[in-house]
Amino acid sequence: MAHLRLARRSAEFTDKQLNLLRATYRICGERGLRALSLQRVAEAAGVSKGAILYHFKDKEELLHATMKWVLMRVAERIRQAVDRTIAPREKIAVAIDAIFIGPEANRRFYLVYLDLIGLAARSERFARLIADMRAIEEGVYAEIVRVGAAQGAFRVTDVDAAAKVVRAIIDGLFIEWLQEADWRAMHERYRTLCKRSVLAYLSHAD
Repeated sequence: MAHLRLARRSAEFTDKQLNLLRATYRICGERGLRALSLQRVAEAAGVSKGAILYHFKDKEELLHATMKWVLMRVAERIRQAVDRTIAPREKIAVAIDAIFIGPEANRRFYLVYLDLIGLAARSERFARLIADMRAIEEGVYAEIVRVGAAQGAFRVTDVDAAAKVVRAIIDGLFIEWLQEADWRAMHERYRTLCKRSVLAYLSHAD
């Protein structure tokens, strides 16, 4: 899986950079993007603002690196999961299991992601970040769909278009799940629904 191997190589950061990325993501998940500042990141990471600027030229570059790092981790999780399976339908199931990792982790990611979408509508720089995120996600799904289509398990002729639809199904169900009052208890139900919906689409895409 070329896209996933590329994602793994792109995810390499120094320990000091990883400390900053983790702190940034934690602040974004807990407080929202509007509360993100270099001072807060410095305090959370136990470093000076100057140390952050040594690695990242500004707050936007730090946020960009943080979100790409998060997605690369997801891509690597999926890669490890699907590499252990052979049947295309099983690859989809284990990939979705690797995405639906837990209520708290998924809630944090999608709250940050939705904040980013709002910023992207008003900022070209953030629009590029969202485009990069979509490319990573769809690249992961495309590799799985391509294998399944080649083996005749999926009725797909346009792999890239199918990858976009798979992403839309997954993201859409996560947004619906976020609105549940008891989102922790509903997490497993939405994971099952996601598997069923993606497989139904890929089996009848044409």
